[in-house]
Formats: sequence, C-alpha cells, structure tokens
Amino acid sequence: RRKVRTIVRTFLLELRPSFLEATDGERALRLIRLSPVDLVIADVKMDPMDGITFVRTLRQDERPRIRDVPVIMLTGDRSEEIRKQGLEAGANAFVTKPIDPKTLLETIARVLPGTRS
Repeated sequence: RRKVRTIVRTFLLELRPSFLEATDGERALRLIRLSPVDLVIADVKMDPMDGITFVRTLRQDERPRIRDVPVIMLTGDRSEEIRKQGLEAGANAFVTKPIDPKTLLETIARVLPGTRS
C-alpha cells in the first residue's frame, strides 16, 4: 500500500498540490475533518476501514466542505460490482491499477473543478 501511495504522490507532484497522506480510512477521515481537502484519492482495499466504507462515511459528514469533496477510488479489481458499490457509496470516479499517470491526471481534471490535465 505504501508503494501505491508513493506512485500516486509522484504523479500528483506534476500538479504541484499540497496534500495529506493517510495509511488507512480511519486516519484519512481524522485528517480530513481537521484540515478539509480539495480531492481524495483512496484505495478500495484498506484496513481496518475499506475504501467503500470510507467514502460512505465521508458522505455522511454534516459539513458540506467535507461531505462533498471529490473522491477518486483506486482498485486492482476490474469487476463491475466493486465500481457499482463505490459509486453508490459516493465515489466520483475509479482508476484501475496498475496506475497510468495520464489516466490519473485526466480523472483528476474531470472531477476537480478548475484543473487541467
């Protein structure tokens, strides 16, 4: 999981954002609640809280700045069922692993207003 975060961080440096990193969904929620962000990129397979549960919990927050943040899910699972669950939970988009930098940047541009790929 650290390897995936490193790869994503490398791709994101091209956009020059400031960003926070968390090793799991529970830590991510704590960080986002302390310091709201413009975009979340989360893996479907996280422990102890998986990505689908993370997104569902994020979408239930009472603060619009947190609840409405765009979420891109990463997954190595190509099944439509995972995508369906993620979208129903509130994910805005999916990127399949292995991550292609161009696809990730295009997806960010699509879900994050004011961003160009």
